Amino acid sequence: MSTTQAALADRTPLLVGDRSDRFTRSLIAWTGLVTAALSAAAVLLDAPSWLRLVTVLAFVCAGPGAAVMAHVPVCGMSTSWALTNVLSLAVWAVGTAVLAWVNHWAPTALLLVLAAGTVLSCGWAELRTRRVAR
Repeated sequence: MSTTQAALADRTPLLVGDRSDRFTRSLIAWTGLVTAALSAAAVLLDAPSWLRLVTVLAFVCAGPGAAVMAHVPVCGMSTSWALTNVLSLAVWAVGTAVLAWVNHWAPTALLLVLAAGTVLSCGWAELRTRRVAR
């Protein structure tokens, strides 16, 4: 067997439902849970501005997308993370556009609603994953 064939044999694609896929979805769910909890706590407790910036930015980049991608089986780990980021930014953009359109600008309310939805969705995905693993 040549070195090219050996290299190709080692890189078998992940299958949907594979253990690596479940690990990735679990990691994404935990990322969503942590970013949602930290950003909501930082905003509600009126943390220093640098801490609010970091936690809210992390949530905007990963939270709402994690709420979706924790339930979606995808073959590649990088694909899962990329879709998590894209979905998060899209959900945040749509939420802010709707609030601006109805002329009721409330970014704190949007953050708290999205954080609550993220915690519920990611928590449910993680509980379902643990039930299947038993």
